[in-house]
Amino acid sequence: MRKKFKAWFVSLSFGWLLLLTGCQQDMIVREDVNNLHRGTGEQIIAFGDSITAGAGVGTQAAYPNVLSSILRLPIVNQGRGGDTTATALSRLQQDVIQANPWLVIVGLGGNDFLQEVPLAQTEQNLRQIVTRLQQKGAIVVVLAMNVKPFNGNYGKMYQRVANDTQGYLIPGVLEGLNDPRYLYDEIHPNQEGHRILANRVASGLKRLLDEAKKPPNFSGAARE
Repeated sequence: MRKKFKAWFVSLSFGWLLLLTGCQQDMIVREDVNNLHRGTGEQIIAFGDSITAGAGVGTQAAYPNVLSSILRLPIVNQGRGGDTTATALSRLQQDVIQANPWLVIVGLGGNDFLQEVPLAQTEQNLRQIVTRLQQKGAIVVVLAMNVKPFNGNYGKMYQRVANDTQGYLIPGVLEGLNDPRYLYDEIHPNQEGHRILANRVASGLKRLLDEAKKPPNFSGAARE
């Protein structure tokens, strides 16, 4: 299994020179992004697995905390090591919905791949996570972690979920981070890898944050 995951990371190296700077092109924000102009909720939450949690580097160096500094906005880290889309779905109410989120960044799928969860089941779980959050008024950002070609086309799956739910997709966030300079171990980013990841997410969020209606507690917050 570990060899298979290493092979996936090697497959990402073809695109790393284009994305190594961590700078995404400004993304077009569709006006139909669900809850874009609702302006309800109180929290920005990063919801995911061990990468979100900061395995090997700790929460202070993990991408959500770095992203918080870049955006000058508070972000709650609700990453948990080992989470699949199924286990994340099981804790969604307690760890995210009860916190009254305004915007949720969802980064899941790697452990589904490692555990050989059928892609259709992963998609169903992810779709439920996104729609349940949206039903509570949250804007949902989906981070696309493409594990093509070893267990189906994850890239297209993330795109389908974002399109069908009117979520907001940030593609290719892990591309190029297979380089040993950016890894803590064979799977998880080191501090520099998390910095690159945070910058990619920040760049992808730029237009969304510019156009979204912010709740009162965020309306005066500064952002670079």
